[in-house]
Amino acid sequence: MRRDARPGDLGPSERLLEEASSWLMRLHELGLRSTQEFEAWRRSSQEHEDAWDRVAKPWHYLGEQATAPELIALRCAALEQARRAGRSRWRDRRLPHWTFRFVATAAGLAAIALVFFYVWQQPTIYRTDVGGRRVVQLDDGSTVSLDSDSVVSVRYTKNTRELALLRGQGRFDVMHDVERPFSVVAGDRMVVATGTSFDVDLVGSEVLVTLIEGHVVVVDRQQGDLDGAGFTFPHPGLELQPGERLLASASLEGSSRMPPIIQRVNVARATAWQAGQLVFDDETLVAAVERVNRYSRTKVVVRDPNTAAIRLSGVFKEGDTQAFVDTVTRYLSLDERTRADGTVELRRRE
Repeated sequence: MRRDARPGDLGPSERLLEEASSWLMRLHELGLRSTQEFEAWRRSSQEHEDAWDRVAKPWHYLGEQATAPELIALRCAALEQARRAGRSRWRDRRLPHWTFRFVATAAGLAAIALVFFYVWQQPTIYRTDVGGRRVVQLDDGSTVSLDSDSVVSVRYTKNTRELALLRGQGRFDVMHDVERPFSVVAGDRMVVATGTSFDVDLVGSEVLVTLIEGHVVVVDRQQGDLDGAGFTFPHPGLELQPGERLLASASLEGSSRMPPIIQRVNVARATAWQAGQLVFDDETLVAAVERVNRYSRTKVVVRDPNTAAIRLSGVFKEGDTQAFVDTVTRYLSLDERTRADGTVELRRRE
């Protein structure tokens, strides 16, 4: 059962960003790159590493991009803040020594505030390696379950929750918040929800959206207008019901794109990847191979178009590439050939 998100909640990501910012300021004041205490904090969890990267990278970026117009404008604002804090210094030169330290601290805080302003404008990137999985809890209580070799970006604003699946597959369990729609972009498609569970999978040139429970609307990327409270669609989107899957071209450009297809699926089978299983139900060999490659560094390739179009069904264990190859070569009359670079090519048996 889900609870409604409370606007005033301080999510774990924000708390960790505050801790990371405190470490950045402390190290900057001491003129140090690191300390034992800082390294212990940073290495205590992957979330701490992510928070530090999100704060530290823009700090270094500001130094490298000193002439960028937008950063010059931010710098000017920060310097003006420091200048206002230090005006009393020039009015009375007999001020105590701690006043000058206050001015220097104010200038440093202004610069760090500039960094944080820049940080909060950038999306947070979460990724998994080949063979790995990850569950990320977002600031509002929503969760993202990432499959192997997957990448998702997350950007929350006052009125929207904007995510983009850049590679791979993810399950999105959305905390209910009618004032802030939750959107996931995959290719040129956008899935919009307020409180629901759904799965998005990028496979080659296709995107698959499976609704587990609740309600979602899938629109073309340029159709969504989420820049305010609530959302509107200039053209009607495609609505999914629980147990339905949308299969569509990831790109709206090019002559090879296909019309969207909505089909009924077995939700347990569609989400079997979370239990370490690959379930193929009348899928093309090339689509199955792409999924298999997601879980192993030993890659399988199919170069012949006719071979790639062969359809198959079956259940396989994630990461067991050899078992997949053995099965399809036996039952689909294919041969395997290991190339010099280690890839395994599947070809029709001669």
